[in-house]
Amino acid sequence: MHLDNFEDKKVQIKFRNFPEEMKGDVTGIYEPEEWYLAKLVKSENFGIWVENPCYKRTMIRDEEGTVIPQEEQIEETCITHLLIRWEYISSIITFPEKSRVGVDKKAHLIGFQPDND
Repeated sequence: MHLDNFEDKKVQIKFRNFPEEMKGDVTGIYEPEEWYLAKLVKSENFGIWVENPCYKRTMIRDEEGTVIPQEEQIEETCITHLLIRWEYISSIITFPEKSRVGVDKKAHLIGFQPDND
């Protein structure tokens, strides 16, 4: 598949029929009607894996399952990989001749909330 050549690189994605319940902090996709720029992790038969570098989580239990007291719970930012099924993707733009891809004025970065100006 052509996208295999772009793993670990930024691609621009246009969504379609993106479910309302998938918008927000978990996916990092806040305005699915806009173009998004994301690092492509993997392309598979049922969709693409992209990186959300801004996922926030708060651990409430430690690795043994013991409850962490609320005053010791700390929100942390971590990288996650998100599967987006093909049925929610309208188009993907690749940049074969660019070693560095910035965000153009048409695209948002996955995981970053849009400006509310």
